[in-house]
Amino acid sequence: MEQVKEKKSFGSKMKSTWNKVIHNPTFTFKEQLGYSSGIMGNAMTQDVEAYVLTLFLVRFMGIDSAVILILMAVAKIVNIILDPIAGVLLDKTTRKGRSMAKSMILFSPFPLAISSILLFVVPGVNLSARIAYVFVFYLIYCIADGFYDMSMMTISVRMTTNPSDRKNFYTVAQFASTFGGMIPSGFIPIFVAAYMEYEATVYLVFAIVFGLIGLAMMLVPYFTLKEKTKAKWRKPANAKLNFKALMLNKPMWLLIISGVIASIRTVCYGLLAFFYLETLEAFWMATLVGVISVILSYIGIALVPFIGSKLSSRDIFVYGYLLTGIMYIILLMVGYKSFVLIAICIGFAGFPNGAMSASKKILLADSTDYMEYKILKKYNEPIRCESMVFALNSMASRISNLWRDLLLPAGLVIIGYVSAKSFGASTINVVQSNQTLNGIFYLLTITGIVGNLIPALIMSFDNYTGKRKEKILEELNEMRAKKEEEWNKEQGNNLIIADEGVTL
Repeated sequence: MEQVKEKKSFGSKMKSTWNKVIHNPTFTFKEQLGYSSGIMGNAMTQDVEAYVLTLFLVRFMGIDSAVILILMAVAKIVNIILDPIAGVLLDKTTRKGRSMAKSMILFSPFPLAISSILLFVVPGVNLSARIAYVFVFYLIYCIADGFYDMSMMTISVRMTTNPSDRKNFYTVAQFASTFGGMIPSGFIPIFVAAYMEYEATVYLVFAIVFGLIGLAMMLVPYFTLKEKTKAKWRKPANAKLNFKALMLNKPMWLLIISGVIASIRTVCYGLLAFFYLETLEAFWMATLVGVISVILSYIGIALVPFIGSKLSSRDIFVYGYLLTGIMYIILLMVGYKSFVLIAICIGFAGFPNGAMSASKKILLADSTDYMEYKILKKYNEPIRCESMVFALNSMASRISNLWRDLLLPAGLVIIGYVSAKSFGASTINVVQSNQTLNGIFYLLTITGIVGNLIPALIMSFDNYTGKRKEKILEELNEMRAKKEEEWNKEQGNNLIIADEGVTL
C-alpha cells in the first residue's frame, strides 16, 4: 500500500529550517555568538556616524556642505590607497605564526571607538581648526573601521569552505548587525525630540554610549573565533599570482561594480534625517519608520534560510534592489503630504535590506571559492588570497562611500541648503526655504530609484549560481583532494630521502 507523504505547514518548515541554521554543524554556539557580537558592536558604532554625522557637522560644527564634501573626499582617497596594503598585511602571519587578521580584530576597535566619539565633540576653536580636527579623526575612524571589517570577513571565510554552513552563519550574524544598526537610529530621534534644546549634547552622549559598548563587543571575536581552513599544501601567493586570481573573480567584480552604483541609494539614509527634521518637522517619524523598517528587515533575514532553497543569494540581491526601487517610485508619485504613505513606502523599502546584507556577505565569501577554482583550473596554482578579495571590496566600499559622501553634500549645495553660521566658538542655525525643503524630498526619492534599479540590472549578469555553482564546487573539491594527495606524496618522498641520507 502506497504511503501518503505528510505535507508540512509553513510554520513547521520555518522551524525546521531555523533549527538547521542555529545548530550549524561547522560552527559552535560560542563562535556564532562571538562573530555576531563583533558585527553588532561595529554596526552600533557605524550607525551613529552614518545617521547624524553630516547633520551634526553642518548644524553644530558650522562647517559648510561644500567643505564637508572636500574633507570627506580627501579622507576616503587616503583610505582607498591604504586598503590594498591592509589586504597584503592581513594575508600574512606574525613572527610567532599568528594570524594578522585575528590580531587586527584585537587592536583596530580602540581607534575606531575613540574617533567615533571625538567626532561629536565641538572644540572651542575657530572654524579652520574645527575642519582640521574633523579631518584627522574622520580619517582615523575610516582606516580603523576598514581594518576591522576586512579582518572579520577574512576570519569568517577561513572558518569553513562549506557554502551552506557559511550561508547560515552569515544569516545569524545579520540579525545581530541589523539590531545593532537600528538601536542608535531608533533612540536618537526620540531623545532629540524630547530635549531639542540640548540636541548637540544628545548626539555626543549617544556617540559615547555606543562607542564604548561597541568597543567591548568588537573585542569578543578575538577570543572566540578560530581559523579552520588552513591547508599545508597551499602556498603563499606573490603579488603576480594574487593579481591573476583576482582578475578571474567575476562574481566579486560584479558585486563591486553594483556596490559602487548602489552607493547612490545610501544617500537616502543621510537625507532621511534632514527629511524628517526639516521638511516634515516631525523627527519622531524617524523612530516610527525605523521600527517598521527594522521589523520588516528582520522578517526578510528570517526568510533567507527558508527561501534560500528556492532562490539563490544572487536572486535575493536582485529582487531586493527591485523592491526598494519600486517603493521609492511610489513615494515620488504620491508625495510627502501623508505621513501614513511615507511610513509605508520607506518602511517597506527597508524590508529587503537585512536579507541583502546577508546575501552580499555570502556572495563575496562564495566568490573566493570561484576564484580558487579558476586559478587552479587555468594556472594550477593552489592559492586562496581571501584578504585581498576583501581589500578590493573594502576599496570599492570606500569609493562607494566617497561617491555617497560627495553626493550628499553636493546635493545639499544644489538644492540651496544653508549651513549653520559660525561666529568664533558660537553657532547659529538657519531656517531653510520651501524650495530647499522640497528639494530634500526629490533628492531622497531620485537617489533611491536610481541607486536600486541599476545595481539590480548589473547583478543579473552573475551566473555563479544554481547547477553551475554546484558543478564548480564539486570539481573544486576534487582538485583540492588531488592537491592534498600530491603534497602528502611529496612530503613522504622528502622524508624517505632524509632517512636515506642519515643511513648513509
